[in-house]
Amino acid sequence: MRKFVPFVAVAALVAAAPVQAQNSCLIETTVVAETTCPVPTNFSMVMRSLMSLTLSGTSVTLNTPLAVGEFVDGLVEKTTVGPSFQVKSNRSYRVQISADAPTFSHTPQAGAATYAKPASDVQWRVGGSGNYSDLSTDPADIGSGIATALSAASQVGYNTKFNITKDQPGTYALGVTFTLVAP
Repeated sequence: MRKFVPFVAVAALVAAAPVQAQNSCLIETTVVAETTCPVPTNFSMVMRSLMSLTLSGTSVTLNTPLAVGEFVDGLVEKTTVGPSFQVKSNRSYRVQISADAPTFSHTPQAGAATYAKPASDVQWRVGGSGNYSDLSTDPADIGSGIATALSAASQVGYNTKFNITKDQPGTYALGVTFTLVAP
């Protein structure tokens, strides 16, 4: 007597199982029940540092003395409202200020001597209170923060020192750079 082996049933069970390769899936079955065949995938991405610095203006005319009577012992200081700045960033940041040169360029009026007015004669501060710091060619931190959709506006103020015996008549110019830093 021969024994009958249920080969067909075993073959149907094997055929009902999903056949998976590395990036594909194949279902070959006669089974009516739901059969799944997942193919795993992975995502990867490189998120860049996304940062912007916006200044309310890029040209500032410093206030100067208008009369000899303003000087006390040959000296006077004048304040000027500078630009405000705001940052958008997806990471922590710093904002810095620096002079582009150690001295102003000077175009003297006829009969006046040329004067290399130091950049440090201009001082800066952020906000309406606190001490002023000398402007320098070395970048100085004037603000910092963490990731932000838009930081609060920070107002820069300038205080310029004048000396009646040194500051010659004419036009003075000095580049000032605001730098956004990703620490």
